[in-house]
Amino acid sequence: MTRDETVIGECLRTAVEGPFFPDGELHTLLGLFREELAAVLEAWPTFHDVETQRDAVNGTLNNLLNHPHAEWASWPRYISAAPEEVAAVYERWWSANARAD
Repeated sequence: MTRDETVIGECLRTAVEGPFFPDGELHTLLGLFREELAAVLEAWPTFHDVETQRDAVNGTLNNLLNHPHAEWASWPRYISAAPEEVAAVYERWWSANARAD
């Protein structure tokens, strides 16, 4: 697994298991239910549904970096990369995976 894949996997695990997105907000923020996100995490970095995986990664990274979750102090317990590295990973991932529509 590449470093970028590892970081994205940590971010997905954080969204599923961490305190960043309460149950009542997760679907609104990410467009997926926790069970759907957990399925993407379980298969990461491969998944049979490319669109769902793309939505999961995009929603997770975007909201970890930009949503006012007030959990920055918890970040290092869940994600080995600093927010700046996650932002760089997200930028590379987005360049390779953004929808053309």
